Amino acid sequence: MSAMLLDHLTLAIRRLKTRKVRVLLTVLGIAIGIAAVLGTVSLGEGIRMQAVETIRASSDLTLIEATPGNLDGTSYLITPSSVEHIRSVPYVTASSAILKDSYASQHQTYLPVIGADDEEISKVLDLRVETGRMYTSGSAEAVLGADLGEYLRRYEGMQIGSPFPVMVREYDDEGRPRDREIAITPVGILSPRDDRYDSALILDRELVAAEKSGQQGFDAVLIRTGDHLEVAEVAGDLRELGFSAGGAFEQIEAVNRFMDVVILIFAIFAGVSLVVGGLMIANTMMISVYEQTREIGISMALGAAEGDVMRMVLLECLLLGIMGGVAGIAASLAFSSVLNVVGRPLLLSRLGGEFSGLFGDSLSVITPPMLIAGLGIAIVLSLLSGIYPAYRAARLDPIEAMRS
Repeated sequence: MSAMLLDHLTLAIRRLKTRKVRVLLTVLGIAIGIAAVLGTVSLGEGIRMQAVETIRASSDLTLIEATPGNLDGTSYLITPSSVEHIRSVPYVTASSAILKDSYASQHQTYLPVIGADDEEISKVLDLRVETGRMYTSGSAEAVLGADLGEYLRRYEGMQIGSPFPVMVREYDDEGRPRDREIAITPVGILSPRDDRYDSALILDRELVAAEKSGQQGFDAVLIRTGDHLEVAEVAGDLRELGFSAGGAFEQIEAVNRFMDVVILIFAIFAGVSLVVGGLMIANTMMISVYEQTREIGISMALGAAEGDVMRMVLLECLLLGIMGGVAGIAASLAFSSVLNVVGRPLLLSRLGGEFSGLFGDSLSVITPPMLIAGLGIAIVLSLLSGIYPAYRAARLDPIEAMRS
């Protein structure tokens, strides 16, 4: 720090000490604005984090389903070569091309069908057989999801290891439906997963393909990534290849988009107090310039340049911004603590205990980047508010100023 800048800083501190009440009110104005913005943003971030954690706890975030898509007007089917391209995408640890269909039992129970290679789908979905065993490729064997297996066993007499008739719907040349009976052999029931595969009938892919005449390519590719943080990048790569990518991660993306809008709206309303704080700084500095007109004129007569005068005024603004920002950060931390300690229990007492999982341990979350941003906003706002008073001070005529 140069000697001149240090002198200007010392002079700015001395000037602020002579206007303690005015400075205190200005700092409070900035602090209230910063605390309001950080408070609303922290509340929004707290709700966002709890929503995301709820989705993560109840969903498989590392599983992606790639389906045929459209890129630049071109439709992309999932062919065997496409599957190899997908497997070469970074962060893909396992994949399984699948066919989808729907059958019905003799009692007209709807049976969602998935045709896949037994080893591939076991690795992707981490399938665990609770009763029986996994089906073998090239056979008419099947495994059932936990819910579907329990239902068919209880209400339709399905037995593990015994042939079970199912109905495959076909359409004749005139478009009229007709059901054709085929026999499959359930050999296992999967452990509960709490997802859609609990109601699925999983068969060998070649068997399903034989029943889907005219099928071109696969219906989808199930993809497993190593970490949920890699899902967004993998989904982006899949879309660049011309495929659609879906999964539980879309819920998080939707929550993030919604909360971004909510936080932005809250921040805009809270930002009104920042504008008031900026006006207070401008007013304080304009009054300061008027009060020190003669002193500024003497400084300029003794050789101070316009830049020196502007620097002195802006240094006062910088100090006001730092003090206001620090006070605002302290106030926002206190607000967040009170909201978590008092506000959360009060809210839960009004809504009921069933909402306890929604709000988690914290209703408001403040992160270090938010605090740094709050201090930065306070400093930038103070400097912007001081530009006009600094310009007016620098443009004073030294002679007229000394006569003031």
